[in-house]
Amino acid sequence: MVVCTFNRCKTLQRTLESFRDISTPEGCSWELILVDNNSKDKTKMVAEEFQEECGLNVEYVFEENQGLSHARNRGISQARGEIIAFTDDDVIVDRHWLANIEKAFREYEVSCVGGKILPIWEISKPEWLRQDLHYIVALLDHGDKPFYLKSPTIWGANFAVKSEIFERYGVFDINLGRSAKRLFAGEDTEFVRRMLNAGEKVLYYPHAVVYHCIPRERISKKYFRRWKYDQGVLRASLLENSRHKKYMGIPYNPMLDFLKSLIAFFRDLRYLPRNRFVYELGMISYIGFILQIIRNNKL
Repeated sequence: MVVCTFNRCKTLQRTLESFRDISTPEGCSWELILVDNNSKDKTKMVAEEFQEECGLNVEYVFEENQGLSHARNRGISQARGEIIAFTDDDVIVDRHWLANIEKAFREYEVSCVGGKILPIWEISKPEWLRQDLHYIVALLDHGDKPFYLKSPTIWGANFAVKSEIFERYGVFDINLGRSAKRLFAGEDTEFVRRMLNAGEKVLYYPHAVVYHCIPRERISKKYFRRWKYDQGVLRASLLENSRHKKYMGIPYNPMLDFLKSLIAFFRDLRYLPRNRFVYELGMISYIGFILQIIRNNKL
């Protein structure tokens, strides 16, 4: 199991504690690899204290290259098991999480398994935070029945991959994933898409559950706006040799999408007030995209 962490010593302690009573499948052994992604707080102290007194097989490693993909790739290089499971430093794992991951791989012919990510809200969830926005705070619930995925709709806070798959298709794209300065994402879904495009089977398994602790600062419109803006910046940063027609260096189709979103926002402003914030987020993402395209053209 790989847990990557950056400057979250308090939430990390809670995550590590949830591993104490984890149920181990009969005949299986496991290791916990904790990757410190160049933290400046007390992460190392928390990790070493847990390592000394927990009685579990815990390995602490330091990855100085900033970024979640760098950290996850370091965890992959350190792992020795046949299956590598990933979760985050603000998560509480269900007691049967590991056993259910093992069961999914044993009962289904799959290369990758992902499961539910359920919320623990620090404050009451506001009315504007609709179900269709839950992905922004990395929540996931596709129901209670297992099924094979046709699209990459599982997240890195709760998924597991056969180690041989990384040897076959490479590791996480270091241009994607969260960093100290940007709320980038997509390294997990890009890797799952790679597997699906190659014909590998990926399973959603609802019995593999983790709980995502969502702090007050993330339950705010400010955080959601920043997240969407950064996704727009990421899209533009990854855009190379675009085949879109351009106007003043800006791809025409994304500009058209932005204008459509703008029109929809004002159209529904009066009649569908519950949709306002969703349209606003869409526009913010396009603004981030367009501004980054302009920056790229000036370089």
